Amino acid sequence: MPRVNIVIPAFNAQDFIAETVRSALAQTMGDLQVTVINDGSSDATAERAACHDPRLKVISQENRGMSKSRNRGMGEVDSEFVALLDADDLWHPEKLRLQLEALRQRPDHDFCYTAFDVWHGEPRPAYFAEPRAGQVDESLSGWIYPHLILDNYALPSSVVWRRSAWERLGGFLTDDQKTDDWEYLVRASTQHRFVRLAESFVLYRQHAVSLSRRIPPVNSHELMRSRLLQRFGMSMPPGHDVDARALQMFQHRGWCNFADSHVAKGDLGVGLKAFARLLATSPYRGQTLTKLGKSLFRRVVPRD
Repeated sequence: MPRVNIVIPAFNAQDFIAETVRSALAQTMGDLQVTVINDGSSDATAERAACHDPRLKVISQENRGMSKSRNRGMGEVDSEFVALLDADDLWHPEKLRLQLEALRQRPDHDFCYTAFDVWHGEPRPAYFAEPRAGQVDESLSGWIYPHLILDNYALPSSVVWRRSAWERLGGFLTDDQKTDDWEYLVRASTQHRFVRLAESFVLYRQHAVSLSRRIPPVNSHELMRSRLLQRFGMSMPPGHDVDARALQMFQHRGWCNFADSHVAKGDLGVGLKAFARLLATSPYRGQTLTKLGKSLFRRVVPRD
């Protein structure tokens, strides 16, 4: 039984998957299994993921989506710990070793996540050669529900956790790939302690995609936040309270950005309706009016 099962869902990832798999197999903690779920790709993802390392397993299936692929990958290999890695992200070679050491030192913590670098694909050889100490960020460790309900500080590609916690929590929801991983981690944070390593161990790849193609018709993030708050409240576990003012600011920002994207480059009606709701309910009326004016200007005088 490998100590860690690393699950990599992959859909049409032929340009990145080989490098991602290599970064997982190059971990200095070598007692691991890499499970690639080729999720109905129409390109050469499966072929480029494959190599002769016995620690690699590639499974092909019909397209089911990210969350269902993650759930399947978790069940394919028994292990003491589980980890996620997106098909286009890369890991520092010391990531798993230092995360498992942090969890060994804190047996009452079940999840470990790390800082990360936003990355646009440029060569970063020095990143992988730089030593890491495994320093813990105490401000975002412990019972972190009050932090996670504000923002998803735990990038999925950075998280390692005990399989016992996976079995207790159940799998990812499979309704909305934009929020399924956030929902899972928030749910986990109500029952389990997290420890965060302060140094970056993940290169989080960003792709150049047309903004107009990325504007969602509904504000999935804020709708999910509302559902999570209805379910878990403002103190979870009891005594660990959400900062009400910070929450209000994050909610305003989330709706304001959604409204701005639609007014500037999307569905004008959807955007104006969202701005109208903010003007009626948010205490930040002045900021909302300023944002609305800038959004309308960008629609009339596009910058690109």
